[in-house]
Amino acid sequence: MQYRHAPAANHAALDAVLASAPGRPTLPVRLTVELAGRARVHLPADVPLTVWDPCCGAGGTLAVLGLLVPGLARLVGTDADPEPLDLARRNLALLDPGGLTARAADLEALAARHDKPSYADAATAARALAPASTPAWSVTLADARDTAAVRNALAGAGPYGTGPDLVLADLPHGHRTTWAASPTRPGGAAGTPAPDAGPVRAAADDQDPGVEFLRAVATALRPDAVVVAVGRGRTVPLPGGARPLERVRVGHRAAVLVRAGALHEG
Repeated sequence: MQYRHAPAANHAALDAVLASAPGRPTLPVRLTVELAGRARVHLPADVPLTVWDPCCGAGGTLAVLGLLVPGLARLVGTDADPEPLDLARRNLALLDPGGLTARAADLEALAARHDKPSYADAATAARALAPASTPAWSVTLADARDTAAVRNALAGAGPYGTGPDLVLADLPHGHRTTWAASPTRPGGAAGTPAPDAGPVRAAADDQDPGVEFLRAVATALRPDAVVVAVGRGRTVPLPGGARPLERVRVGHRAAVLVRAGALHEG
């Protein structure tokens, strides 16, 4: 993939500024910024954006966007797993007034306590940062496939309460992140239709839990919103008939950009 929106940079110190959850993979900083830039091309220019990460984990993706991407009005993080959400709140608090200064002081204290230059380097990076955006933000426990929980988490999101403009989701993978059974399909594993779910689609991709997830996410979005989904492997499956805006691959990751309306129709 050719990077068009994220110039090459050493983001190692920024990675250290962010709090991380062991065993929970995070998107590389440069890839996060690049995908946001590609999605921005498909959205109205000069309109402050609301971004939703429906599997936010420790909130690294949203924090990176707020720190490095201008023009963001609101960041919303949700996750079905409560464990990493306190870390997500810590990371998004970096965008608040004084947030980076407080984090730098914590890192300096760690550097003095443990005599580790890496903490001192991260503190220096924190003091040198100035958020590119100063969005409102929220972090809520909610499974993206639970319509009521999502509506509550997204209440008032977007211009005039019309919902998020952009979704950026790193689909679950790794030894601490797995698909949960769908709350809308009691008794069944994710991707397994309940008895009253109606005819089963013939397309193999439609049995993928990620496809069910994307369909559920789209129900909370305007048709013109853009969904960016990232996964491991050669491609990210879409519902049958859904046409992507763009597909990209970098290393062992694949990403797809798709209009929410296409997911409604797929």
